[in-house]
Amino acid sequence: MSEPKPPGAVPIRLMRPDDLGAAHELRALAGWNQSERDWRGFLAYEPEGCFVAELGGRVVGTATTIRYGRRFGWIGMVLVHPEWRRHGIGSALLRHAIASLQAAGVETVKLDATPQGRTVYLPLGFTDEYGLARYAGVAPVASTVAGAGIEIGPWLETDDAEVGALDAEAFGAERGRVLRTLARRHPELAWVARKDGQVAGCLCGRIGATTVQVGPWVARDAEVAAALLRAFFAAVAGRRVFFDVLDSCAGAKALLEAERFTVQRRLTRMFLGPNRHPGRPDLVFGISSPEQG
Repeated sequence: MSEPKPPGAVPIRLMRPDDLGAAHELRALAGWNQSERDWRGFLAYEPEGCFVAELGGRVVGTATTIRYGRRFGWIGMVLVHPEWRRHGIGSALLRHAIASLQAAGVETVKLDATPQGRTVYLPLGFTDEYGLARYAGVAPVASTVAGAGIEIGPWLETDDAEVGALDAEAFGAERGRVLRTLARRHPELAWVARKDGQVAGCLCGRIGATTVQVGPWVARDAEVAAALLRAFFAAVAGRRVFFDVLDSCAGAKALLEAERFTVQRRLTRMFLGPNRHPGRPDLVFGISSPEQG
């Protein structure tokens, strides 16, 4: 028997902890890499900003938001069950998420769009900011990446303030709570670079559903970025890894391509509203993730 068509107004409500199993199933159907721990993190960041579409008692769609002060809010995890796609559920979730962020006083809404998603977001008023490429590969056992002259150490709680300031300069807004969560989640994959005694870069990795995801990867220059990458590769040698890299970052692309990483897919960072806080993209060698910037 075919599924009934959803009503004109798609029922959307706040996500609850008991929805996370269904949300994770939607993630798996889409082939995305977020873990169950990631889902718990989204709900912890914004318990009043994560939503589900529910039809007949069944969760058929999701959307998450994260506010970075009033400068901008991020939309992620816009997922719809394959059986219910092309019924306007994704668009309804997106509009609901936008309205939630705007009601909270956020000036600009941002997201990272797949090619298919971009066709939905453009008519809603979103504008392209820049392109991204997901690089995938296996971390080398013996990296050829140079990193001499840079002090690399684990990302400690005492580093949070300095790292947060550098990241805010690069990202365009303060996101200390997200950075702290990422750094504490997998401390063995979180690194800080110092040059002349000052924090000059950071790199954080986390274990996804299928693959290690890198981000953020921020550095003052390519030498610092290379040193961070070398430390990270040593920690995950032989494992499959994803990096999301700005199209404009020739340095990151050269480092990864030297290790035989290849582009798996393309994304576009987009914004709705004024983009008065673009940050310093020249410092970003790898974004945190499409779902949280």
